[in-house]
Amino acid sequence: MNFDYQSQKRIDILKDRVKRCVCKSCGSKLSLRQIDFNDFEESRIEIFCDHCDRLEFGIEAEIYTSAEFYVDEFKVNFYPDMGNNALTRRMNVAKICEILAWGLENMGYLEKAGFKVKPDMSAKMLGECVVLDDHAVAVLDKEFADE
Repeated sequence: MNFDYQSQKRIDILKDRVKRCVCKSCGSKLSLRQIDFNDFEESRIEIFCDHCDRLEFGIEAEIYTSAEFYVDEFKVNFYPDMGNNALTRRMNVAKICEILAWGLENMGYLEKAGFKVKPDMSAKMLGECVVLDDHAVAVLDKEFADE
C-alpha cells in the first residue's frame, strides 16, 4: 500500500490533533516533527511528545484528565508486577485513556476530529463531594417521586 505521508490533508489532521490533544502517557503538549525512519523511506511528519521523547498520536485533553483522576482516585494498576512508581502510573493513565476513548468512540461521542459535542468539564468537578442536608434530600425525593 502506497500511503502519502506528505499529503496536505494528513498534515492538516496532524496539526489539528496537536492543537487539541495531549500525550496519553504524561499529559504534555504535543508537537510535529519530521522523522527519518530509515535509509530507504522518506522522512515524514509525525506527532511527537517532547517530554516522553517518543512518537505519540495523542488523546483528547478531557479524556486524559478523566483517566488521571480515575487512576489516582481508584488506585488502578494494570501492572502490579512493576511496582508503584511514576512509570507505572503513566502506563495506567495511558491504558485508561485508551479504554475511555474506545468507549466514547463506540457510543458515538468521539470521532477522529475530536468530540462531536464539546464536553463541559467546568460543570463537573472531578473528585468534589456534594453534601446534602435533610432538606435537600427531601426535595430530591419529592422530585423523583413526581416523575
